[in-house]
Amino acid sequence: VSASCQALQQEVDAALDCTISTSLSSLNSLACALAEAGETAALVRVWDALGGSKGASPATWLAVEALHARPKHLLPGSGALRLPAQSVRALPPARRLHKICKGRRMSARSAGAQEHVANGLAWVAAQRAAGRSLEAGGGRARSLLAKELRKALG
Repeated sequence: VSASCQALQQEVDAALDCTISTSLSSLNSLACALAEAGETAALVRVWDALGGSKGASPATWLAVEALHARPKHLLPGSGALRLPAQSVRALPPARRLHKICKGRRMSARSAGAQEHVANGLAWVAAQRAAGRSLEAGGGRARSLLAKELRKALG
């Protein structure tokens, strides 16, 4: 076991020990180091201690996304670090990492779409005020209504 692996093990043990208070900056730097080392399982556990995306710094996000961008067969990590057993069932580390990154992408996409929602709701309200029934349960009717909305919003 290399010296750097032992140092990482000590940092992970301290971060996951609930009795020791660890600062956000040290958790962020540990997460970056774990991502660089390819230790996905340890990274996910430290991510939880960090408070998820609320506590992650931009540098941590870059490191996490760089690890996620690696080919799938390189994701699980070397597993050189020992982690305490979890009391609850959890997703496999590689899957959890994917969900973390996907959540960030979807959140950004949702925030970008938010500006169009108000305009769409205003269009629907105007159509209903004009006495139009907007029944589009599915199929062709929904498709035609979506095209009309898209055209109205420009």
